[in-house]
Amino acid sequence: MQPAAIAIFDVTLFLAITALIIWKRRRDLNAARVNRGLRGYVEAKGAIRLAVREETRGENLLPV
Repeated sequence: MQPAAIAIFDVTLFLAITALIIWKRRRDLNAARVNRGLRGYVEAKGAIRLAVREETRGENLLPV
């Protein structure tokens, strides 16, 4: 293989891994946002009030 081909492959691989990490982070943030919204809706509309709001930073409560 030519050195230029190896460099192009390395750059492509790096960009692909970076894109996957960004997409995973975005998916996790969106899942947390949806969970917070659903929890707020249940608290506002439900007859039973939740005693303590849980902090869910970094958790995936929706199955993905």
